[in-house]
Amino acid sequence: MSDESRLIFISKEQKNIKELKISRTKLITFISVFLILFLVIGKFGLDFLINFSHNSKIIRLERTNAVLQTRLAEMQGQIQSMNHEMEKIGREDDHLRLALGLNELSSDVRKVGIGGANYNYLASDEVTGFDGEVSLSKQLGEVSKLQREVNLENQSYKNLIFTFQEKQDSLAYLPAMRPILTGYVSSGFGLRLHPILHVYRHHEGIDISARRGTPVYASANGTVVFAGKNGGYGNMIMLDHKYGFQTRYGHLHKILVRKGQHVKRGEKIGEVGSTGLSTAPHLHYEVRFHKKPVNPRAYYFDDIELNEELVKK
Repeated sequence: MSDESRLIFISKEQKNIKELKISRTKLITFISVFLILFLVIGKFGLDFLINFSHNSKIIRLERTNAVLQTRLAEMQGQIQSMNHEMEKIGREDDHLRLALGLNELSSDVRKVGIGGANYNYLASDEVTGFDGEVSLSKQLGEVSKLQREVNLENQSYKNLIFTFQEKQDSLAYLPAMRPILTGYVSSGFGLRLHPILHVYRHHEGIDISARRGTPVYASANGTVVFAGKNGGYGNMIMLDHKYGFQTRYGHLHKILVRKGQHVKRGEKIGEVGSTGLSTAPHLHYEVRFHKKPVNPRAYYFDDIELNEELVKK
């Protein structure tokens, strides 16, 4: 049996026929060499493509890392700026609390804050490879701290607003206006000789002498709880104010309000008269705090222009 192979080549027109004789050993050797070369070249080509792709990814990652490093550095600066702003807000918060009579927040409370996210990172989670001291977990921890401080300041702000509104409201119900713009105090608060009974008795208010018909104004916001005749007071109006205050207006010539009506400071509620136990036209004016009589002059501003401005408003 011949150890020889033949390769026959026939042209398209079948006119030319060529025959190539080659031994099987050479053919197998040729094919083996071809396959080896093909595999070697293929391997080098594949390695080249993989390396090219890998290098491209490394270049992209290096660019990304450079951007991240820049952004983290900027974030670190912004966090420091925010910390300074939070310290400033904390100082202003303390000043407002002092002005409103509230206790300051302790440094420990401000440090801990309230609510907010809590970032717990493991050592293996830390991002490394940056130039300089740029710690992602540290910055996220600072962000978490700032969130808690912001929540704390928001809650403190709500408390301050509530306290401010409450104090503003309490000031509106404080009998701080003179009930008559003109006239003079003819009898003060305290022990005195009664002008009619001629015995010493405690005068629970003050008497302001004025002409009959002189307007009488509510000294603070309040609700009319009594409007009518009341023994020695004559025609009297009693206003109930919030926070324990009550005012009384006696010896009136006219009553211009009714029970249950809400009045505001500076609103005309009656006119000076001489009803009840009275020798001449005047207003008997009382201020009571938790039902106990107190000196009215300790509460109202004896300033004609200020009182006139309150009436105009």
